[in-house]
Amino acid sequence: MKLNLKAIVTLIATFSLMGVIISMIWMFVQAVLDPTVDDKVVFDIVGPAFQSICGGFLGLITGIHIGEKKNDDATE
Repeated sequence: MKLNLKAIVTLIATFSLMGVIISMIWMFVQAVLDPTVDDKVVFDIVGPAFQSICGGFLGLITGIHIGEKKNDDATE
C-alpha cells in the first residue's frame, strides 16, 4: 500500500483533530458535571478554543483536498 504525502498529512491532521476533540469534550463534560465549577466560565473558555482548533484543522484538511483537485485538473 503506497501512500502519497497528501494522504499522510491528511491522516495525521485527522487523527490529531480526533485526539484534541475527544480530550476537549472529556474535560468539558468533567467540568460541567463538577458542582464546584461555574458552567458559564467553562463555556467562555472552551467555546473559542474549540472553534479555533476545529476551524484550523478542518481548513487544513479542506485545503489539502482542494489543492489536490486543482493539481489533478491541471494535469489533464
